[in-house]
Amino acid sequence: MSIIEKYRLAFDISPVPMLLVASDGKLLLANDGFLELFEYTIDEIRELSVEALVPESIRDHHPELRNAYSRASTKRSMGAGRDLYGVTKSNKVIPLELGLEPVTDGVETMALVAAIDIRHRKIHEERMHRAMDAAACAMVMVDGRGTIVFVNKAASMLFGYDEDDLLGHAVEMLIPEEFRRAHPVYIESFMNNRTERFMGLGRDLYARRSDGTRFPVEISLTPVDAPTGTLVMSTIVDLSERVAAAEEVAEKSAELAALNVELSHFAYSASHDLKAPLSSITGLLTLCIEDLDDGCIEGVRENLCKVIEISRRSASKVEGVLQIARAGRDGMPATEVSLETTIREIWVDLTGDTSDTELSLDFSHEGPVVTELPTLKVIVENMLSNALRYVDASKPEHRICVKSEPAPPGVKISISDNGIGISEENLPKVFQMFKRLDDRSGDGLGLSLVQKQVERLGGAIKVSSTEGEGTTISFTLPEMEIACD
Repeated sequence: MSIIEKYRLAFDISPVPMLLVASDGKLLLANDGFLELFEYTIDEIRELSVEALVPESIRDHHPELRNAYSRASTKRSMGAGRDLYGVTKSNKVIPLELGLEPVTDGVETMALVAAIDIRHRKIHEERMHRAMDAAACAMVMVDGRGTIVFVNKAASMLFGYDEDDLLGHAVEMLIPEEFRRAHPVYIESFMNNRTERFMGLGRDLYARRSDGTRFPVEISLTPVDAPTGTLVMSTIVDLSERVAAAEEVAEKSAELAALNVELSHFAYSASHDLKAPLSSITGLLTLCIEDLDDGCIEGVRENLCKVIEISRRSASKVEGVLQIARAGRDGMPATEVSLETTIREIWVDLTGDTSDTELSLDFSHEGPVVTELPTLKVIVENMLSNALRYVDASKPEHRICVKSEPAPPGVKISISDNGIGISEENLPKVFQMFKRLDDRSGDGLGLSLVQKQVERLGGAIKVSSTEGEGTTISFTLPEMEIACD
């Protein structure tokens, strides 16, 4: 019995289109399913070679493929990983799935071909691809080895690749380099426990674009059963805008917190700036009443003039604090400031020029200081106020010295006292907001405000102190430019 007779019965009862091909490519036998699929009669088939059934684009080099199979014939699926097509008598191109099995009659090795028409599957896949291409989310499908088998348009746009640049490549190309080595382990773990879930729960996930930039993502994984095995569909959401929005909210919250602190600063400055002058005014008005009782009109006139002068300076200081508050981080115009005049005015406001503390000035820099006058007043007044607050009552003399010296490209100003000093334990805390070091401390905003304003002007501040001997606080002010009208 010939091999054709041997297989004829099996061909006739097979529901699958079957074809028997000789080693030289001649078509020996086909069943009704195959003939119907390719639109040939059995007699027409016997006059053809297998090359007549393949697309014209590969027809010329198909004999090489056929000969290669004859030399190493094994049972296998043909064209694994590739789309296969056949050509009918009427030149219709149909997608196929082919199975090859070698058979022999003892002399010649032939190929038994099982052909499955997958047009309906292709139509279904095409519809599915169109639906996924229409999706707003990026979708990437990989097989069990992590090889990309499908991407939609959103994924191509998101990652900056053409579809052909992604298909057939390892999915690790879409992952930042530092995570690539461990990723195959995650794929294997998912394949062993295939459940729909979010990827990387509890971890921040990042993806990599074609230009190497990385961006935050959220990824959900869905197992998909396919004829070729289990695939994994990854739905990828770009979180860049969400993260940016969250960062913006956090930034706005920080700005709001900063504004609240600024409000506290302003309230402190306003009360601080008014407390000492009002005390001075109260004392001077008390003297005026005493002078009136004594009939000393000249004394009344002199003290009232002082009250008027202190009131004017106080109003000017409050306006200066308001200017700082309105200017915010942008600051305000710089002017030429006479350091000696400014410090003496602040001293009178703080003490009424009646303090038993000796103030000395030692200026070694030349010319005026070019800076923001209201800000400088706030800085110096807080520092002088602290020096007055922490005098050492056990000492017979109380001294405060204000020094200045060139510190290109600006000036360095130091305020030293011989007060009680600051302990080594408390020294690192002096600039902490709302930190009260002892019962003499205010609300803890003074030096914090000073540090903030010095740094806003581009300077730096530091403190040195020895407990029982005194404290020196020095700060630098860069030279500013006077704005031109």
